Amino acid sequence: MDSQSWILWVGVIAVALHAFEQYIFGWVNWANHELGPRFGASFRESDFLIANLGLIFIALAGAAIGWWAPAISLALAGFFIITAVFGHMIPSARAERLTPGTITAVFIYLPVGAAMYWAAGDDKVLTFGAFLLSLIFGAFLIAFPLLILNLKDRLGWDEQYVADLESDRQRREEAAATAATVPPAAEEIASSEDDTMLLAEDAATEGPGDPASQ
Repeated sequence: MDSQSWILWVGVIAVALHAFEQYIFGWVNWANHELGPRFGASFRESDFLIANLGLIFIALAGAAIGWWAPAISLALAGFFIITAVFGHMIPSARAERLTPGTITAVFIYLPVGAAMYWAAGDDKVLTFGAFLLSLIFGAFLIAFPLLILNLKDRLGWDEQYVADLESDRQRREEAAATAATVPPAAEEIASSEDDTMLLAEDAATEGPGDPASQ
């Protein structure tokens, strides 16, 4: 029954290859130009790397699950097909130029995703319900990062965190500057007190007046 679930491990390799192509061809810049205004989100390279590391982890988990829960393990197959068609092929056709990641999406994601479904069907574990749920879960894998990035920009968590760090840095610098100026000030006060004491001692020695001068 589980004879062809090994194809799920190929999905892990497919995710890594697709992420490499997207990174090399500047997916982050493309996404900020094309997807940012449409979804109200901004993308950074760190966001891209974290999202793809998470996707690799999901692919590993799906491969480990195998056909025990085909709706979950095939979520990656649904993700592959949806991403290839709606994330690369259609945008490339509209723009009349390839979007970053289109090559691996067409020649790796589509064949591997189809092979996953074929293997599940051949092993008699693919029902209509599992197929439909896998597509829903695959669409969620696409929508979730966009939703989080949108909330990040709207709620300003990132900006507030940076502002807090900058405020802490300024306070530390001010404290260090104040600490650096304390010793000279203390020395000046001590020197002033010494001078005052010496003057007082001289005045006491001379007395109220010099008898010889009267």
